Amino acid sequence: MPTATAADVRVEIDTYLDDTKITSVIERIERDIPREMDDPPADDTDDRRDLEAVLAAIHIGTSLDRAASEASTGRTSETYEEDVIDQLRGRAKRLGAPDSLIGTNAGKPTFSLSVPDTSE
Repeated sequence: MPTATAADVRVEIDTYLDDTKITSVIERIERDIPREMDDPPADDTDDRRDLEAVLAAIHIGTSLDRAASEASTGRTSETYEEDVIDQLRGRAKRLGAPDSLIGTNAGKPTFSLSVPDTSE
């Protein structure tokens, strides 16, 4: 059972989502934490509540709320959102979350390139 509530997430990020949808996100985050962290904060602690709330806020801000807020307020809010998400990622990192939970570098394409040595 998650420690964070929809109200905890609303402290982290302003969202149009209703409590039921926020709770669904928190429940998913709560399942992801032990999968991704070797030593997660104990259940029913302030650190666990904060971590769940911050990670849920990151997920909401980077996926669920993004399209609606960009469409309704335009480019001005996009920079604001990026700043808020950066701050949330910093908080999550301080709470011990690995990059896999925070979403840094997620979805960025990577590749390796080998170039033969032709200097001879």
